[in-house]
Amino acid sequence: MTHAPLDTPIVAAPLRLGVHLLVGLSIGIISPFTALAWPFALAVGILLGSADAKRQRGERDRDRLGRELLVVFGVLAMLIFGAIVGGVIAFAVVALASFSEKAAAHASPTDRGVARILIAMIPLVLWMFVFPLIGMDVDIRFGS
Repeated sequence: MTHAPLDTPIVAAPLRLGVHLLVGLSIGIISPFTALAWPFALAVGILLGSADAKRQRGERDRDRLGRELLVVFGVLAMLIFGAIVGGVIAFAVVALASFSEKAAAHASPTDRGVARILIAMIPLVLWMFVFPLIGMDVDIRFGS
């Protein structure tokens, strides 16, 4: 098997914008059912997906312990802010965010950042503008 010389530039794969838009829309649709767990689920999914993407690209994993601690605290935050049931539902958001990271694994670092921004901003826009426009009331109360 022959390998390309080290001075050969590596061409990044194009960003599949439609995939990330669909993932962001899916996360936005699921997010009201998770209470406030979806931002933590999004972060956990990005952490897990980026680790898998690094393995796909053949990169070394230098910060494994830190990532594992962040995932543990992220899952705990999901369960707390999702009032357990919403935290369990938020695992769908983890899977979608992880899928998005793997879909952008071979894109350029800038395109991977764009994908992360998309999957974070679309649910936020849905929460702030679209859900109130269609009359959906996302009312979260703590205490009695």
